[in-house]
Amino acid sequence: MKKIKKSAVIFAAAFLAFSCATTQLQEGEELVEYIDREYKLQNKENLTDEELRKDCDMLKYILYNTYAGIDEAIANGFDLDATIEQIYDLALSKKSLGTVSRTDFNSAIHDVMAKNLTNNDLHLSIGGRSVKSAYSIYYTNIWMEKKGDKFFVKEIRKPEKDEKEKGMIPDENPDVKPGMEFTGPQTNLYEFITPGGVEYRYGVFTNKKVRTVQVSLQGKNFAVPISTQKPIEQKYAWTGVKSTDDTIYMSLGDCSQVNGIGDDFDNKSWAWDKYQAQLAENAKGKKNIIFDLRSNHGGRYEYPAKMLTSTLYCNHTDKDELLQIEALFNNTIKDGCTFLCSPFTMQSEKNLYEKDWKSIFERMPEERQDFFKKYWKKMKTWPMRKHIPLHEYKCTLTEFPEPDFKGDIYVLVNRGTASAAEFGTGMTYLLQDKGVNVHIIGENSMGAFKYGGMNYNQLPVSGLGVSAGLYFGESASMKANKNWKGEGYGFVPDYYATNETILSTLILLTKDIQLTDTLKGLEKEQL
Repeated sequence: MKKIKKSAVIFAAAFLAFSCATTQLQEGEELVEYIDREYKLQNKENLTDEELRKDCDMLKYILYNTYAGIDEAIANGFDLDATIEQIYDLALSKKSLGTVSRTDFNSAIHDVMAKNLTNNDLHLSIGGRSVKSAYSIYYTNIWMEKKGDKFFVKEIRKPEKDEKEKGMIPDENPDVKPGMEFTGPQTNLYEFITPGGVEYRYGVFTNKKVRTVQVSLQGKNFAVPISTQKPIEQKYAWTGVKSTDDTIYMSLGDCSQVNGIGDDFDNKSWAWDKYQAQLAENAKGKKNIIFDLRSNHGGRYEYPAKMLTSTLYCNHTDKDELLQIEALFNNTIKDGCTFLCSPFTMQSEKNLYEKDWKSIFERMPEERQDFFKKYWKKMKTWPMRKHIPLHEYKCTLTEFPEPDFKGDIYVLVNRGTASAAEFGTGMTYLLQDKGVNVHIIGENSMGAFKYGGMNYNQLPVSGLGVSAGLYFGESASMKANKNWKGEGYGFVPDYYATNETILSTLILLTKDIQLTDTLKGLEKEQL
């Protein structure tokens, strides 16, 4: 027996040495702990000290192994170890009758993370709440006109219907009168195109909740009520198309579940084929495209690419060529972005690509498919963590061919436009050098682009959910886009419009009077 044991030890040592010699860490790689994602959840309302410790340790593991922005945050001064300890201590300080409630634990996480996290990441969500807040415009009802190089109060208008709901707007300041000269910063004046000409509405761009603002008129400050525009409701499983002689309108309510299509591309792609054919037919001979992405919270960026390919290349019939154009849209808008590869993320990716996303996996370059297959086989014995280039599609095109559509695209956005819908907004700019002119109408979008591809996990004891983005970065085309202001700020419009003015703005810009009837109800919802 002694000889057998000695031989076994020698063999094990030799095997380990061989493994280390043949599987060495490369630049940017590190070994981390392998944890099976299928652990049992307890979903306890109250946690002991030991259970709190267990959840805090798992929170640390999940953030480091699934949150693609964590390395950037750490480089900018975020201390993950210290943050976890602060969360533990703060939650423990709220202990009552020997335990910490799940609610107090969740509050401790948010208080500490919101204070410590150096990233302005709107995707990161813990316990059902986003860690950071988006910016939005708070408007007053003061409208100004420009005379020479000065601005004067033109009118104090009644609140729009949605602004008056639930007492969002308090009573107006009776001391503010038409004709008063504006003496505040011009950065607070938002330009609108109205039937009466160019007008300016006073507003504040902030991520705080405010009800009044100080407006400088005649050199004095006046307290004026202020509120955000209430976005239209998200439509989720929704696509739409309408057209006039000169304009095609297309809408996308969600980038994940449209026309009843989930992530099962293989079995339900026929529905998208039918919709794309409808878009192509309606786009022929048009001067304008209106792309409605209002209140689209995101999902998969492939959907906007499909719609743009169908309309911009409406006369192309070769399906293989159209797939190549669609792939180029996708690859270009995410060029330079990375994907966080870790044993925790790759377990979920394996399940997705082996079940629902087979067709997407097969459209990736062979070297990417090979990397994933090899990683899946050895991730338990070689749990490597590394940032790799974001998923690409096979594509033989190096530049976009000449589009069939040459004209103006009007992209409708609001502060509910986020993530994949912002990818889609960025895609519309990729053919500007080929006669496609882009105009953004509405309000600023959410600014949730840099960290995407959500991976959802739960803490083992409390069951609190942690949703973190696996993707990280901005493509060169996004960084160069003058309308893109970054995470949390989003795309700023070329022409500001509220729900009540968006249709009149489109009619004024396109000079298409037929839109009056065709897009009736646009102020309430996507059509």
